[in-house]
Amino acid sequence: MNIRVVLASACLLVFGCEDRDLEQKFFSQPAATRLERMHQYSLADQYKIFRYGNDRREPPAMFLADPIAERGATAVPFLLDQLHSHPDDITLRDILLIFETMATSKSYDVRSDANLMAELTSRVSGMKDALWQDNCKKMLQRITDSK
Repeated sequence: MNIRVVLASACLLVFGCEDRDLEQKFFSQPAATRLERMHQYSLADQYKIFRYGNDRREPPAMFLADPIAERGATAVPFLLDQLHSHPDDITLRDILLIFETMATSKSYDVRSDANLMAELTSRVSGMKDALWQDNCKKMLQRITDSK
């Protein structure tokens, strides 16, 4: 068996490695045009790029939440699907950042969506990592305080 096949298989089994061509290509292009370029992608691809930039790059590319947040109500079902599919603390943190950006930019009235707020509050209450939970509670408070 080819050593590359063995290594790729091991990577998938052990680390859950995924193909990151889209994300790596995005970040290999000029930083000055990232926000502009983000608008050219589908919501699903924007989310992949955002998560990669926020979770795997230093410093985190938190500003990439903006183009997703600009989508407002149309992004909410997708984001909830992501939250249900990946109920880990880091996914919740990243999705909360998008919802907080929606609230502060007024692209969606997050705090008035009672079902969404209940879901987010419940998820934050169940977080495993106390430091991330504290951070997420602050994000929820900023959403609640947004006017």
